[in-house]
Amino acid sequence: MQLTIRGHHLAITPAIEEKIKYHFEKLTKHLDQVSSIQVYLGKDHRLNTLSHKGEGNHNAEVIVRLPGKELFAQASADDMYHAIYMMTEKMRRQLERYKTMKKAA
Repeated sequence: MQLTIRGHHLAITPAIEEKIKYHFEKLTKHLDQVSSIQVYLGKDHRLNTLSHKGEGNHNAEVIVRLPGKELFAQASADDMYHAIYMMTEKMRRQLERYKTMKKAA
């Protein structure tokens, strides 16, 4: 499994990298068919007109490639760690659905 992490307007710190690796090792532990995972993290610098600060401006996206299938999840939050958590939870649900469909076939 190949894991690629890229940042847009954001430096990828070792803490963020370890958090992502931890979550995806946990998710793909029982799924050997994952060929690659691409994670894109970004920070949007738009301002909210009411509070004059960015809300939901940390974005996290992931593409998981499986044989014949590609899964995608994205999340936005005020904090990057929370955005990563929400993104991995969405991907966890998709991978569970994929496993049950694979068993049924």
